Amino acid sequence: MIEKWKENLKNNFSNSPKAKIMVGVVGVLIIALTITFTCIRKDIVINIDGKEKAIITYKGTVKDVLEENGIEIAHKDKVQPALNEKISSKDVITIKKAVEVEMVVGNKTIVIKTAEDTVEDMIEAEKDELRAEGVEFVEGVDEITPSLDTEISDSLTIQLVKVEVLNEVAVESIDYETIVEEDENLDINTEDVRQAGEAGEKEITYKVIKKDGVEVSREIVQSKVTKEPVNEIIAQGTRRVFASRDGEMEYRDLIYCESTAYAGDTITATGTVPVYNPGGISTIAVDPRVIPLGSLVYVENYGKAIAADTGGLIKGNIIDVFLNSESDCISWGRKYNVPVYILAYPGDW
Repeated sequence: MIEKWKENLKNNFSNSPKAKIMVGVVGVLIIALTITFTCIRKDIVINIDGKEKAIITYKGTVKDVLEENGIEIAHKDKVQPALNEKISSKDVITIKKAVEVEMVVGNKTIVIKTAEDTVEDMIEAEKDELRAEGVEFVEGVDEITPSLDTEISDSLTIQLVKVEVLNEVAVESIDYETIVEEDENLDINTEDVRQAGEAGEKEITYKVIKKDGVEVSREIVQSKVTKEPVNEIIAQGTRRVFASRDGEMEYRDLIYCESTAYAGDTITATGTVPVYNPGGISTIAVDPRVIPLGSLVYVENYGKAIAADTGGLIKGNIIDVFLNSESDCISWGRKYNVPVYILAYPGDW
């Protein structure tokens, strides 16, 4: 009886128009639910610093997916796609965690957190932070180690040497030259400054390179004379003839000496008896290092003499002329800048 009822119900329900409508509605609902379920479920991959993890999620944005999986994003971490982007199945969320690097500039160390790929990228991305620390990198001028294309890694140390290229202008003196001209109207061993020397000036431009404030090189890039030097001109006497009470005489050399006088019965250093002979040849004591013994000389206001004696106090440009008495010696006194003409050296006369 029951089986008959089931059969009857089946036949009656399935054949009625109302049943057909209900069956259609249920089918549509099942399809819609299936499509919706399929769209909400997403198979995605999360890549953190190169390590991948496949997950299933029903969340709609990158931020929601990360929060669902307990992944925290720090201030400088990089996330692709952006946190507010919608997520789709088969998407890959890439996260690069920021690491700490040290930048040493002179005696200063700056710690920077960055998620950039290379040193160059980091400097560009963090230029405002570096500028706030008083550091500005000038590519092509400053020196950086390691190189700009080095990949960023945790605890990387970057050495930045600030290089300054400066032009400095300095004024330097130019030494004058001394020109010696012979003058036959001047006695030998005498000089006359005819033109005083004056130093010139030049303006020099230096290229100066400093590293971290310390000068490491300096080279001249330009030199310009702003004032020409004036050469010193000195006339040097060549004349070897002088006028004496005995007429003109030729001489070999002229020496200016201090002069004293001595008298008495004695024997000279050369074994002769000293004499004073105003009309002939007298005797003088000399320093042999200045005037060789045996030289024939002419002493102004004394006359001709032989350098035949020495004395303990006769050192350097000093002569001691022989006179006949102590009173004559007192009258002679001590004279300065006395011209002593050397007429002939030993062996020349």
